[in-house]
Amino acid sequence: MRKLLYLLLALPLLFVACNEDEIMTFDSDDAGIYFQTGVQTRFYLNIDEYWDSVYYSFSEDPDDVKEHVLSARLRTMGKVRDYDRKVRVVVDEANSTAIRGTHYTADLENVVIPAGASEVEVPVTFLRHPDLLTKQLSLMLKVEDNENFKVPFTRQKYTNVYYASGDTIMVDRFLFVVNEFYSEPALWTMFGSACGKWSIKKQRLMSELFELSAYDWSIDGWRNGDGKVLPMRFTYFAIKMRIYLQAMADAGTPVREDDGSFMQLGAGYEVDYSNCM
Repeated sequence: MRKLLYLLLALPLLFVACNEDEIMTFDSDDAGIYFQTGVQTRFYLNIDEYWDSVYYSFSEDPDDVKEHVLSARLRTMGKVRDYDRKVRVVVDEANSTAIRGTHYTADLENVVIPAGASEVEVPVTFLRHPDLLTKQLSLMLKVEDNENFKVPFTRQKYTNVYYASGDTIMVDRFLFVVNEFYSEPALWTMFGSACGKWSIKKQRLMSELFELSAYDWSIDGWRNGDGKVLPMRFTYFAIKMRIYLQAMADAGTPVREDDGSFMQLGAGYEVDYSNCM
């Protein structure tokens, strides 16, 4: 009873102490702007993860895909306004290798936070240029002060979890990295040598003829059993490839590798190019 009495007497003091501790809020006419691209990692908890760059490779796309849109999200600090507000977004040329009009297109001159909104996506359309086969290109966007917004800080934590530790990320800049690099799939040699020496062009031709996706060529596709590149099918692909390549050779239009040599398959599946010599 004595402990309960002490607790009841202390409660009013606790309420007074809590009322005296004012919660600080943002109250300013200044508006801030920053990049914050990310996702919520747990649907049942308010945990966000952010990043300041994105990587993309056209090597996972069919040949008829000629462009791909990537975007970065801009968010504001301060009051939401009932009118459109223009944002100044520029290319950080010192940290970019992609050429506008050649490797990408973007309407950076007309980035606007719409009326009643506090964020906007900045889209960039990357073009499938031959340069991407041999060079990895980068594009870094930068947000700068203008008459509507100030850039209040340049870095932040990668998450909204206050106790998290680790590297910080950029928020005044956002980096896109794009290429079309290919590497020999592990399945190519796992299933024997029927298709011969691997080449980018040969794999892309097979993908086109047999409608194979990046997943079909992956270890996961084989392991899960729902990919199209499986042991018995790989032999079937070699047979069909030989029929196709031989028909092209007999028609006087042989398929050549990028180095100019005739596209050839493995032992037992060779294409006869004697009439093309």
